[in-house]
Amino acid sequence: MAKGSIRLKREPDYWELRVYAGRNPVTNKRRYVSRGFRGGKREANNALAQLVAEVDREGVRTEATINRLLNAHIDHLATRGRQQRTIDGYRSIARAIAKDPLGDTPLKRVTVKTVDDFYDRLAKRDLSPATVQRYHALMGAAYQQGMAWDWAPTNTIRLATPPSVPRMPRRIPTSETVAAILRKAEASRNPENYLAFRLLATTGARRGEICGLRWNAVDLDLGRLTIREAVAHLASGELQHKDPKSHQIREVAIDQETIEQLREHRADQNDYIAEVRSGMTHNAFVLADLLKDPSGATPIPPNRLTQAFRRITDRVPEATGVRLHDLRHWFASTQLDSGEPLPAVAARIGDNVETLAKVYAHKGQRSDDKAAQAIADQLTTPEHGGHDPGI
Repeated sequence: MAKGSIRLKREPDYWELRVYAGRNPVTNKRRYVSRGFRGGKREANNALAQLVAEVDREGVRTEATINRLLNAHIDHLATRGRQQRTIDGYRSIARAIAKDPLGDTPLKRVTVKTVDDFYDRLAKRDLSPATVQRYHALMGAAYQQGMAWDWAPTNTIRLATPPSVPRMPRRIPTSETVAAILRKAEASRNPENYLAFRLLATTGARRGEICGLRWNAVDLDLGRLTIREAVAHLASGELQHKDPKSHQIREVAIDQETIEQLREHRADQNDYIAEVRSGMTHNAFVLADLLKDPSGATPIPPNRLTQAFRRITDRVPEATGVRLHDLRHWFASTQLDSGEPLPAVAARIGDNVETLAKVYAHKGQRSDDKAAQAIADQLTTPEHGGHDPGI
């Protein structure tokens, strides 16, 4: 049972009622509920008893709504350095929730059933289970922050039941399909797409990392490029320059054919710059938007690569359903199939080993089969099949 106290705050009859509400489950700090009361001491004690009963019954409550909590939580993440593209995604979800009656619901009135009903409404609007899961994750994180702020006594969202996301086998394009896509891109009106797709396929890099690749990070003599920057396309249309995902700056080897393609591309850029009588900046981008900025200081937007890839794959029958990001999956899968160790592949594509192991768990089947056969081979001797007369 909660404990309370009163004190005369201002003469003659203004009292402060204060009730201890236990410790914050997140911060472990003591929590108190305070309320002002005007009247005599006996009335103040009666009001205190009612406040104690309320705290026992409802815990620490706030008048904040789901909308206010989500916006405060997202603002908090933004000030703590969360990537702007991530923040844009969160705000998009918050705006969608604000259109539903749940958004204006005070936290103290949100129940598990309230949240489950909201998920049912989302399903009826044909939102996929994966999308509903993203709503669930954001609201759950916001509620956790709300507990730290004493806005909510418990995390109601964590008790709700979002729809399960069916596990679908990852569709990785074949090497023949990837080669067909590259041939079609090479024959297109913009051969720069061929270079971009080839870089993605031969390095396993992300599209933002290839868009953020600068010439001063490419060593054509040694056949190496350093991935130290990425470009993100924000909801506002602006381009944001940032570190690679997980801040994994890495050096990647490139093959001789890709080196030659890069040399030709560099020569084409120099010819264009000379034609428009401009000068290339020392840190120009490999995939530069020269029409917008002839100095090479502006990269092409990552979304442009995705749009070009869709146009190309639409003309390759066997590439139906293949996404630009699938070139990264193809690279990792091919590397693992060729016997490259998991840590080496993870380092090359800028991912952690645990994630790679989960995504490509099925790739361990071949090694497992080899290991089983190797043990069997050790047990097989030239005399196998004979009979020991002593037994």
